[in-house]
Amino acid sequence: MNDLSAAVVHDVKNQLAELAMRLEKRGDAQQEMAIAINAARRLSEMLLIYRQDTNTLSVNSDTVNPADFLAILAAEYRELFPQTTIEINPDKAPQFAFFDDALVRMALSNALHNACRYAKSRVVLSAYEKDKMVVLEVSDDGHGYSASMMAEAGAEPSAVSGIGTGLGLYLARRIAELHQLDGRPGRIELGNAGGAVFRMMLP
Repeated sequence: MNDLSAAVVHDVKNQLAELAMRLEKRGDAQQEMAIAINAARRLSEMLLIYRQDTNTLSVNSDTVNPADFLAILAAEYRELFPQTTIEINPDKAPQFAFFDDALVRMALSNALHNACRYAKSRVVLSAYEKDKMVVLEVSDDGHGYSASMMAEAGAEPSAVSGIGTGLGLYLARRIAELHQLDGRPGRIELGNAGGAVFRMMLP
């Protein structure tokens, strides 16, 4: 992909996002809105891969309230997946954290989208501190991650299912690692506990 191709992809992504907003206002096209948002997210992933390959992917960190961050994310996906209960567990969330809102939102959106697709009925978003890191967690009550996926943990692009590009975990890992403090990078963790558990840990 060259700069011109990247510009075209960016323009198409923005048009899909605009389409999704118009469908949301109609209120009678949730499935179509979900398709448009998913397509826009895939194009965003392509742009991130391009930025990584050209060494232009960087973090622009700012102060973020984790509880508010998760609340906004949950509200968006409740619209897309009305049959799924999406809960927020912010009781142990720090008052503020320091990370790139846009990049982390993309990574968490992908994890939340997959959780909503594979959950039986319930998804929980949590934020808390552990080992001097802020942890953003997405858990569901589905069948969980495969052993191979947990072992890989986004080291290379690999498909979650036969659907999609499989770039989500790979990019989430790269986004986490770009966040560094005193030489300590962020990371992601995958686990199973009554369903799949995705954690992004940021220093």
